[in-house]
Amino acid sequence: MSEPVLRVLAAHPPGPGRREFLGLSLTALAWLGLSGCSGPSRRSLNIFNYSNYIAPDTISRFRAQTGIAVIYDEFSSQDVLFAKLKLGAGYDLVVASDYMLRRLLRQELLAPLDGFANRNGMMERFRHPPWDPDLRFSVPYLWGTTGIGYNRRRVRRVPDSWNALWDPAYRGHITMLDEKRDTLGASLIRLGHSGNSMSRAELEAASRALEEQKPLVKQYTNDYIDGLARNEIWLALAWSGDVARARDSNPDVDYVLPREGSFVFVDSWCVPRDAPHPREAITFLNYLMQPEPLAQVTNATGFPSTLAEACRLVRTDLLENPLGYPPRDMLDRTFFQEDLGPGERLWDQVWDQLKFRSGPDLPQTSP
Repeated sequence: MSEPVLRVLAAHPPGPGRREFLGLSLTALAWLGLSGCSGPSRRSLNIFNYSNYIAPDTISRFRAQTGIAVIYDEFSSQDVLFAKLKLGAGYDLVVASDYMLRRLLRQELLAPLDGFANRNGMMERFRHPPWDPDLRFSVPYLWGTTGIGYNRRRVRRVPDSWNALWDPAYRGHITMLDEKRDTLGASLIRLGHSGNSMSRAELEAASRALEEQKPLVKQYTNDYIDGLARNEIWLALAWSGDVARARDSNPDVDYVLPREGSFVFVDSWCVPRDAPHPREAITFLNYLMQPEPLAQVTNATGFPSTLAEACRLVRTDLLENPLGYPPRDMLDRTFFQEDLGPGERLWDQVWDQLKFRSGPDLPQTSP
């Protein structure tokens, strides 16, 4: 068998973040961690995760310790993940956000995690999540918040309100996420509504507000880390860990949770119902969900982990910081994105109209 091609993940350079698709199928590219081997091991594992959402050497260390080969693939959004699982794509481990987990559980697409050993090591707030109170089907992995990333040198004051993203003073230097739940959700909250609203009138009002904002917006994109680092983007609807990575390259970059409230998200590992290698999936979880390997993930990605003991090994700049582990007064202003059930179709309709009905007036989305 010919030498496999490897894809190397950088430690934490500016670049695509938690949900940015790299345009490459790693299943087609590589058996990760097999450099120098004559062929794949008899045991294997297929992982589907957000891009740059793991430490650069997690897979190679796991391979060295267990002898299990890993095929590592990346997705662009939770909608892509859901479509793949519905089709039965053959993944053994996937990362699902809290609202998507509710949907996967409701449709019975997940298998129980028999054999996972470290449920009691979770931080208290993650031990009994409302979507899976006994953690029977999911392992909380990384978490963070949705807020505003900004450049301290380019804005007049701390943008502690969603209104800052509608400020004409920053025309052409604002980006919004190419994610309906976050962008429509931020607009809803700004207008005084629930970020999980299923009211057509409220959603249409949020969409109209975003239409009015369009002339100010540079782009709808999930790829904003480089722009923040290069001073091209001054305000971004952003995920906390991504902003932490931008600040590693540019100390003028900062982050704020708007005073009106925002989302907190938890991304969890889970095993699809039709996983071909469930035993290897549990072996990986028992390896990863330990203080040292999980702290390495946090230090590389900027996103805090759910494991209490990992905190002592985390970069000090991420502790008690809105970019990493926010203090309690900030977390009290956050809430989860809920499973919308049949209401998802209404959100899709409003989002599609917002993105496509105005033709060239809408900033181009990321690839």
